[in-house]
Amino acid sequence: MDKKLVAVLLLVILVLAPLGVLTYGYLHFSSNVYPDKEPLRKVLVKVPYKGIDYKILLESYNTGDPLLDLNLTLRGNVYESMTLIVGDPMFRNCDAKALGDVCIWRTRTVTEIAAVLSPAFTANRYWYYMGKGYDENESMAMAQADVEKMHTVSLGFIQKVKIGLGIVGNKKHLLVLLKGPAEGGKIDRIYSPKEGVVVLEATSEQTLFAEVLLLKTIIASRVK
Repeated sequence: MDKKLVAVLLLVILVLAPLGVLTYGYLHFSSNVYPDKEPLRKVLVKVPYKGIDYKILLESYNTGDPLLDLNLTLRGNVYESMTLIVGDPMFRNCDAKALGDVCIWRTRTVTEIAAVLSPAFTANRYWYYMGKGYDENESMAMAQADVEKMHTVSLGFIQKVKIGLGIVGNKKHLLVLLKGPAEGGKIDRIYSPKEGVVVLEATSEQTLFAEVLLLKTIIASRVK
């Protein structure tokens, strides 16, 4: 075979192979976070906040018990790392002057959920190190250092590819995704579609914040 032709073919393969991987991951993003089937069970919960009762669905796709699903996903596994996706890239540098209340509410929501997830992640890492034979002080120091393994990002192209490929959202890397009205949220619900993934979806920014308050209560309940 002509050497030039071989070189061209190799170049084409080297270019198309990565593009194929990126395309595959991007196209499989939705199927890894948004179920295309009915949940095993739904539970409607009212969350009172500042005089308003927010109605939120807890959906189960794993065990049939949505509370158990969420606790097993968030507390039942020791993750090596965690990614919190705060939503659309427009929230990356949220400008209240440009976005108004939307920015203010999303900032509050992100701050609140980070405060909820960080202790849970750190506690799991602490007990992991204790089980490895380290003493309390060593375990706490290493667990606190592992906070660096918690990442907060927006939902851009690369993140969708990572989720679609299963790099993020698995038994080693926890994914928590916020989906509000800016991202096309159509249902007020919290669910875990599979191991290592939790999604909070809402039709308003206020409801999304209320969902974080509900998730905080669920984690504190330690349902097993």
